[in-house]
Amino acid sequence: MTKNIVNTALVLLGTGSLLTGCDVEQPDPGCFVQESPHWAVKYDQVEAPRNAAGDACDTVAPPAEMLGVYRYIDLENGTAKLALRPQGLASRGPADQTTDQSEQTALGDLATDRDADDFCGAPSFPEARVNVASPANQIVYQYANVRVYSAPSAPGTQLTGELTYTNNGCTSKYVINAIWPAVGCDPESDAPADNCGPGSGLNPDFAATCITTAQCAIFAGEKNCCVPTNQVPSFK
Repeated sequence: MTKNIVNTALVLLGTGSLLTGCDVEQPDPGCFVQESPHWAVKYDQVEAPRNAAGDACDTVAPPAEMLGVYRYIDLENGTAKLALRPQGLASRGPADQTTDQSEQTALGDLATDRDADDFCGAPSFPEARVNVASPANQIVYQYANVRVYSAPSAPGTQLTGELTYTNNGCTSKYVINAIWPAVGCDPESDAPADNCGPGSGLNPDFAATCITTAQCAIFAGEKNCCVPTNQVPSFK
């Protein structure tokens, strides 16, 4: 995925990276978001797919996929934006000649302060979409109530929210839970480093599970990635 964000008149600056995992006391990060094209997001269906007529249909979101997550600051107004770019749009974006590139990324207002539960909220987003040329089809991601967990112990490395997904006129709804970084795994291995445990590259305090689906491939040929085991925040 590429960092392809709407062209606006805002002066936008991305936050820098911050690695976690140290046991020392960390400063308050505020509403920090780990910026990366390599988050792993899991979709748990909460409403079965139906078409515009209300009839049952078959097209659903993948069990998991890669997600690009970025935070932008408007220095002039002191506000922030959260950008979400799922693999399902990013992989098709270059072939979409009819949709403005800004519509391929969901961009919503992000809180600048954490709430009492250490979440930074981004309650609403416009629809993000691509138009697939052959066969002709529009794929739409509508995010809502996204919350980034930004506690000092794990600043901006887990998020949750809601997704309404439409593909081929078939719409279904999901709870999303995502972690950074996206790491590969082996569901057949008992070694923690190979199966989302210590040594895998994840925060060792995260509760994560290995899932198999082609859409969560981090590198070509892989089909496995680690996703949150529990509702975010997902800790052991």
